[in-house]
Amino acid sequence: HPLNFKKPSKIIEGFFFAQMRTMIKQLVLRLLFLVPIYTLLRVGFFFYHFDDYSSFSFLQIISALIYGLRFDLAAIFWTCSPLILLSLIPIQSKILNKLKSYLYILTTTLTILMSIDDYELIQFMGKRLSRDLFVISDDIWIQLPQLALYYWYFPLITILLAVGVWKLDKIYFRDIKNTLNLPKHIVASIFILVCTVVAVRGGIQKKPLSVQSAFTQGEHELGILVLNTPYHFLRTFKNEPLRPLHYMSEAEMKTFLHPSSQNSYQGISKANIVILILESFSQEYLEKGYMPFLNSLKSKSLYFPYHLANGRRSIEALPAILNSLPSLLSDPISKSNFQSNNFFGLGHALKEAGYTNYFFHGGHRGTMSFDAYVLSNGFDKYFALEDYPESKDFDGSWGVFDGPYLKYTLKILDEMPKPFMAGVFTLSSHQPYTLPKEWQGKFPKGNLEIHESIGYVDEMLKQYFEEAGPKKWFKNTIFIITADHTQKLEDSKFNNTIGRFRVPLFIYAPGHQWNNIDTTQVSQHADIPKTVLDFVEVSEERLPRTGRSLLGKGPGYGIYRENGGHGFIIGDLHYKLLGEEASVASYNWETGVEQGEKPDEAKLLKANLQYFINGLINNSLQSEKIVTEGAPR
Repeated sequence: HPLNFKKPSKIIEGFFFAQMRTMIKQLVLRLLFLVPIYTLLRVGFFFYHFDDYSSFSFLQIISALIYGLRFDLAAIFWTCSPLILLSLIPIQSKILNKLKSYLYILTTTLTILMSIDDYELIQFMGKRLSRDLFVISDDIWIQLPQLALYYWYFPLITILLAVGVWKLDKIYFRDIKNTLNLPKHIVASIFILVCTVVAVRGGIQKKPLSVQSAFTQGEHELGILVLNTPYHFLRTFKNEPLRPLHYMSEAEMKTFLHPSSQNSYQGISKANIVILILESFSQEYLEKGYMPFLNSLKSKSLYFPYHLANGRRSIEALPAILNSLPSLLSDPISKSNFQSNNFFGLGHALKEAGYTNYFFHGGHRGTMSFDAYVLSNGFDKYFALEDYPESKDFDGSWGVFDGPYLKYTLKILDEMPKPFMAGVFTLSSHQPYTLPKEWQGKFPKGNLEIHESIGYVDEMLKQYFEEAGPKKWFKNTIFIITADHTQKLEDSKFNNTIGRFRVPLFIYAPGHQWNNIDTTQVSQHADIPKTVLDFVEVSEERLPRTGRSLLGKGPGYGIYRENGGHGFIIGDLHYKLLGEEASVASYNWETGVEQGEKPDEAKLLKANLQYFINGLINNSLQSEKIVTEGAPR
């Protein structure tokens, strides 16, 4: 044969013990052959979309191609898992050998077909192929015949490559001598199974590889290049695809959405931004006196007492706080079919304006995929437990105690290029609520086990601001202080649907005076990005309309998902939608009592849901520009 596989096969045999002759060799050669196939498909994608990558450096492109090999191995072992299992059966059979060959060729052909068709389908979806294709666009199915004719070269290339794979398999792989040495076969089989598990999860790190991991270079186009179509399709396949909502026409929907910010507030150009996200700090704990330091900030800052988190889990906080994406799906955005969508958020906007963006979390790298999320959304660096220098400050469960970790972040902030944005996510008020020995017994224990740890974190915040006060950058910094979600609650005022989303929000700028800003309006996490951008005088037009600036005109609102339904509160009107049943009731913020529920069209809620869900499906939230007159009705 013109190609000689004798030497490579000897190397593979040596790897599995000297001079081994088993059926495993055939499997390994087939898997290895797919690596250059996947690389060829990625290079083809790059040249097909060359204009999209012309602004990137040679090093960025090469890095994306190399990093993509990790996803290729995951896809190869994943798609070939049936072949792998068949190859581990210690039986000599011509029928079995033919079955393995046909399965290999079929799998490879489908892989090539999906990948090549995705060269053009990505123009419709804005992301790699997923199950969403089958529900998002009737237009695609209607146009399928003419699309197939127009792009006739896609199936032709697929057929040519498939025939080439079939020929190579027939000549070089199918006729490999398969003498069976059972002990060696068993050992090699175990090795192959271990390799399969490691490859599919993307390595031996704590958290498996995810679609979001492909975007850690920070640019969406590079993330798309890193991914391959089979991996993206399989990784998102388990998630049920969303159906578009058609409650009303697009024109009517836009009349209910908030416009871009229209305010006359004089911002603080190039001010630094620090976003402190406190683990499990409910508004109830603030009002009950477990946060004396934060209580003292009320008179010095913008304090929003009617503020809502947009989710009930930590993993749902970052999309809302950084990208104005409330948690309205059954899955968190970062784990959904839409994790590879092209979102534009606070990190992107500030980075374009010359900011350096860092994020800090004292937990293990990979916790809730925070690192992948922030690095793919405009942040330059992510600091985790593994970067912290003192092992003695480990709490034994989650990460570094908040006291020493907050001081550690200050040292990094001193060295950061200015202006900067820093996100800091605390963790000591998380179950099991462990405190350092020197602080145990120093805070009110209250009636809930979380109360003592709330007091500890509050005291650490006090020390954090005392140490930050003398620093040169302090007075030119805006601090956003909120919580990711609520925790256990006692009073009926908070232990209700709305109350379970109520967390504090403070906006503290020590070097600036506030004027004529309404802090009694309802607010939500999704409002934070636009509010911050208004403060530092950076355009926020590309952010989704799911949030608004708290400096703008018009009433505020909060939107949420709970128990399979959705809710929306504006002022004291609480709209609810469960299936097709919509209603509205009056909500008393001071007592938590809801009364007077009656059927209602709930158009405000439906319009915002339609905008958000359809924007996710069409991958258009980052580019929607809603022009409306006045505030929503």
